[in-house]
Amino acid sequence: MPQSPNSLIAPRDVPASSDKPGNSPGLLDDVWLLGHDLRAAAYSQVRLAALETRQAGESLISIIAMGLIAAGLVFSTWLALVGAVMLALVERGLVNASTASLLAMVANLLVALVLIVAIRRKSRHLLLSATVKSLAPRPKDESKRGTSP
Repeated sequence: MPQSPNSLIAPRDVPASSDKPGNSPGLLDDVWLLGHDLRAAAYSQVRLAALETRQAGESLISIIAMGLIAAGLVFSTWLALVGAVMLALVERGLVNASTASLLAMVANLLVALVLIVAIRRKSRHLLLSATVKSLAPRPKDESKRGTSP
């Protein structure tokens, strides 16, 4: 059963000095409680991130496995299709077997070339250029914009 983020926070412990009647919590007690609350909040966030990371990793492994199986099926289907086209060309007497094999090889290379070009175009988006640009430090003259000289 998944835990809610609120159930991950440990209960607040109060220092013993504030349990005594007549003692009001001082500044040190407040600082201690704040530190404790911050540690508890950080712990719950890190624990939640760890659980979600594990779940994402397991999902990614499943997706990759299913993708490999699907790729194998598509590959075998492609081979069957190319083989059927080759046989049809040879049976009709349009080309001999070696020419049909050569045509199949050229067709496969052309499809691979088109896919390689598409991959190269898409790979430009992997650089996260907009994110890098937004995180880069601004030049000094831009940071002073809006202030009067």
